[in-house]
Amino acid sequence: MGTGSQKPKPKYKPKNEVLRKPEGMARELFNLLVNDSKDAAPLFPADTELNPMPTEDICQNFNELRSDLVLLYELKLGLSTCEYELQALRHQYEALAPGKTLEIPPSLLSNNDPTIQPEEIPSRPKTLSEVIDIVGSAATPMLDETTPVYNLSNHTIMRLFELKEQQRLSTAKSFMKKIEDFKEVSRRSDEEECLRKKQELEERLVPKRESQVDVERTIQRLQDEARQRFQQKEDQINQKLKEIKSIQEKELQENLKKKALELRVAEAKRRKGMSSSKLESLLQLLNESVTACQERDSFLQTVQTKLDRVTALKAQFQVVVNNVNHEDPLNSAIRSENIVKQVEDLVEVIRDDIAKNNAIVQEKNASSKRQQPQPPLSSSTVMPVTSSAVKQEHRNDQHGRLDKKTCDGNGGQEDFDFVRREDLVMYSQLQTELRQYEANTAAFSGDLSLKTLRFELQKAVLHPVNEISDQSGQHLQDKLDRLRSLLQGNSVHVGSKMVRATEHPGGLEYCTNLLARRLVAQGEDQVNVNPKAAFPIAAIITELWLEFPVFGRLVLAHFYRQCPYLVPYYLPQQEGQSNEDYYKSLGYRYSGGKVEQQPTYLKRMSGVVRLYAAVLISLPRRNQPHPHGLEHAWRYLAALLNLSPRNDITAAILVEFLTVAGSAMSKEYGKQFQKMLHLICTEYFTMIRNVTPKGSGGGPVTRLEEFLHESIKKGGISPPAGQLSPRFW
Repeated sequence: MGTGSQKPKPKYKPKNEVLRKPEGMARELFNLLVNDSKDAAPLFPADTELNPMPTEDICQNFNELRSDLVLLYELKLGLSTCEYELQALRHQYEALAPGKTLEIPPSLLSNNDPTIQPEEIPSRPKTLSEVIDIVGSAATPMLDETTPVYNLSNHTIMRLFELKEQQRLSTAKSFMKKIEDFKEVSRRSDEEECLRKKQELEERLVPKRESQVDVERTIQRLQDEARQRFQQKEDQINQKLKEIKSIQEKELQENLKKKALELRVAEAKRRKGMSSSKLESLLQLLNESVTACQERDSFLQTVQTKLDRVTALKAQFQVVVNNVNHEDPLNSAIRSENIVKQVEDLVEVIRDDIAKNNAIVQEKNASSKRQQPQPPLSSSTVMPVTSSAVKQEHRNDQHGRLDKKTCDGNGGQEDFDFVRREDLVMYSQLQTELRQYEANTAAFSGDLSLKTLRFELQKAVLHPVNEISDQSGQHLQDKLDRLRSLLQGNSVHVGSKMVRATEHPGGLEYCTNLLARRLVAQGEDQVNVNPKAAFPIAAIITELWLEFPVFGRLVLAHFYRQCPYLVPYYLPQQEGQSNEDYYKSLGYRYSGGKVEQQPTYLKRMSGVVRLYAAVLISLPRRNQPHPHGLEHAWRYLAALLNLSPRNDITAAILVEFLTVAGSAMSKEYGKQFQKMLHLICTEYFTMIRNVTPKGSGGGPVTRLEEFLHESIKKGGISPPAGQLSPRFW
C-alpha cells in the first residue's frame, strides 16, 4: 500500500473537559498571595494577574499548594501543642526538684508566649506559620467566591512555589531546631536526675567493700583534720588580734586615766589651797571676835563646846589635806571643803553669840550707869544701838524674849526647869535663821507667774523623797544623786521635762527649805507607820548635810520646830497665849477646832524622835566626819536627864531614843553610858513614875520599863532593827 493509501493521522484535539474549580480556596489563596498583614509582605507583587488560564498543571499545583497549606496549619497546631507540653514538663520538673528552675531556651518558644520578654527573643526570620493566617482575620479584605484565582501566569505560579518552598524549609528548620534544643535540655536534665538517683541507689543498695569504706573514712578524717587545723589557725590569729586590740585599748585607757588623774590632782591641790586660805581667814576672824568679847571668861564657858569642835575640825582638816588618795584625789579636796564649811558655820554661830553677849553686857552696863546719880554722858550713842538690836531680836523670837527676861532676872547663869540656857540659845538661833530663810523665799513662793515652775520644783523634791527606801543600795544612790543634783542647781528630769532650781532667783532656797521640811515630815508620815524607814531617810539626810551645811541647819531647825522635845525644850504656856496656840507650838494638830488624841500625838512625836536618832547614828560614807553625830546624842541625853520629866511625853521620847541610839552610844562611850543608863533605871525612872497620874494607863511608861528590864537582862542594848550596814551602798 502506498503512502497515498495511508490515512493521515488525525490531529490531537484537546478534550473539552470541564476543569473543576477548587472550592473555598479564594480566601486562602488570597491570604497567601495578596496578604496585607503588617508583619508579612505578599508573596506576589501587586501587579500579579489574578485570573490566569486554568490549565491542568495550574490546577494540579494549586491543589498541591492547598494541601501544603493544610499541612502547615496542622504543623502550627502541633507546635502549639509541643509548647504546651514543654511548659507542663517544666512545671513538673520544678515540682519534683524544689529550689531548681528549668530554663527553656527562647528559641523553642513562639512569639505568642507571654512569659518571654520581647527583648529575650532573638531576631530571626518569621516563619511561614507566623506570616500565613490560615483561617483569615477580620482585617483581611474579602474576595468573591467566584474570583477565578486559577487564571495565573506560569511566572507568577513559579514565584509562588519558590517563595512557598523557602518558607516551608525555613519553618521546618526552625521547628526542628526547637525540637532539638528541647531534646538537649531534657536529655541533660534527665542525665543529671538519673545520675543523682543512681548514686542514691548505690549508696542504699550496693554494699561497699571494706577498703572503700576505709579510704572514705580516711579521706573524711583528713578533711576534718584539715578543717580543724585551718579553724585553729584562724582562731589563733583572731585571738592574737583581739589581744593586740585589748592591749592597745588598755594602754589608751591607762593614758586617759593618767591624764585625768593628773588633772584631778591639780584640781584637788588648787581646791585644798583655797580651803586652807579660807580656814586661816576664818580662824583669824574667830580670834578677833573672841578677843573683842566682853566678860570673856564667863562667856567662853558657854561656847566652849563649839570652840572645841572648831579645834577638832581644824586638826581633822590638817589630816585630810595631808592625806593623798591616789585613786580619787578630789575626795580629800571635797572633804576639806566640807570641813571648812562646817568651821564657817560654827564661826558664824560663835560670832553671833559673842555679838549678843556684848550687846547684853553693854546694856547691863548702860542700865547700871543710868541708875547712878551722875549726869548722862555725852557719848551715849552706844545705848540706842544695842537696845535696838536687842529689841529686834525680841521681835523675831518669842522664846528669845522669854530667855532674855529670865536671864536678866537671874544674871544669865542658871538654867531653867524646862530648858537649858545653852540649848535655848541654840534653839532661838536656829528658829531665827529658819524664819529669815523662809522670808527670803516668800517672794518666790507668792509670785503667781511662777506657779508652774514651783509645781515642777515641788515634784522634783517630792518624788525622790517619797521613793526613799532600803530596797537596794543602787536605788538609794539614785535618789541621793537626784536630790544632790537639784541642790547643786543642775537640771533634773521631772517626767518628760527638765527643770533647774536656779532658773529664777529664790528657786534654789525654796527647794532647799522644802526638801528639809519634807524629810523631817517623813518622821510623822512614814516612820510613824514603818519604823525601819527611818534609816534610809537618815542616810540621805546625813549625806546631803555633809555637802550642804545650810541644808543641815534647816533640817535641824525643822526638827526643833516639829518636836521641841529634841532640844530638849518643854515649852511653857505664856501669859495671854490661848490653849490652841500653845498646843500647836508643842506640835499638836487641830482638826475642826479639836485637838488630836494623846496616843496619836505621842506616836507622831515618837516617829520624829526615831528619825532624829537615826540621823545621829548614821555612818557617812568614805569615812567622812559626821556633821551631827554621837556627841550630839550624848549632849541631848544628858540635857534631857537634867530636866524634870513630863507625863507621857518624856517616857515616849526616851524609850524611842534609846532603842535607836542606845547600842551605838554604848559602843562609843562604854562605862560612861552604862552609868547614865543606871541613872535612868533608878532615879530618873522613879521621877517619871511620880509625874505619871495614877489610873492613866501609862503606856509609854510601861514600854520604857520593859525596855530597861530587857536591856538589863541582856547586859546591853541591841542594835535597832532595819539599820543599814556600812557596805549597804
